[in-house]
Amino acid sequence: MIERGSVGDSMRHEKWLVTAGAVAATLVAGAAWITTSKAQTRDAAGRPIPGAAAPAPTVTRPTAGIAALVARPRSRVDWQGAVGGLRQSGGVGDTLGANLNRDQVDITAVPILLPRDPKLTAGARIYSFGDYYTITADTVGGGVSLSGTTTTVPMPASKPLKIESGPEMLTVQRTVDGQLASFVRYGVLYTVEVRCDAPSDPRCLDDNYVLGLVGKTTAVVLGKAARAEAGLGG
Repeated sequence: MIERGSVGDSMRHEKWLVTAGAVAATLVAGAAWITTSKAQTRDAAGRPIPGAAAPAPTVTRPTAGIAALVARPRSRVDWQGAVGGLRQSGGVGDTLGANLNRDQVDITAVPILLPRDPKLTAGARIYSFGDYYTITADTVGGGVSLSGTTTTVPMPASKPLKIESGPEMLTVQRTVDGQLASFVRYGVLYTVEVRCDAPSDPRCLDDNYVLGLVGKTTAVVLGKAARAEAGLGG
């Protein structure tokens, strides 16, 4: 069943799909092609030519720009840590994510992190591409997006966040309409983005709100694909 939402939400969701399609196209375009050289090794009568070398495969490599995208490394998920986080969550993650599309949760092959905020997760929607997912939720006068991926990307200098078992490589940056925080946990790159309709909204004026949201985004959810990767069964 297709979920209904505002026109703005639909456009944002379509942008995520277009982005994923572009990444897939880049991976296809960046693959190396192998062809066989046609060096002459026999004469007109079909007899071997003395000293002629056997044809060797010629590898056509991708250009530097495409190669950089294709070669972008993917991190190894710390499944032991994720399972520990799941146990520490004590089932809270499943309760918070009860309204998420279960099929989308089950195909997600990375640990899903949810904020411990029932009001925020009650109307949340998840879109999964296997090793990448995004969750969106509407708020009064704005919205929140959360994502997780194993793709490793360069990030600016970290800003420490003092919470127990806190995230690594935490960064916060101002966006056009809000604040965006990125951090690493369990070997996965996560983002928490806050968007505000009004520029004067205190949630987006500084990083206090987004950092608070990062601090409580600790509830772990593992779908079937993730549980299989973690050795817990599907």
